[in-house]
Amino acid sequence: MPLLVERKLFKIGEGGFAVTLPKAWINYHQLKPGDTVEVVVDGDLIIRVKVKSEEKLI
Repeated sequence: MPLLVERKLFKIGEGGFAVTLPKAWINYHQLKPGDTVEVVVDGDLIIRVKVKSEEKLI
């Protein structure tokens, strides 16, 4: 799994942009439509998978 990939931005409507993620990355992290990823800007731009919490029934 490569650690660095280049992606193009797509303009979405008047106020937003989108970026696609490689399918291999999506499959590796077992993501599906509607899942959440975090975008972190702290000197660098980082996209990471948000850890899914387990729901417990009481």
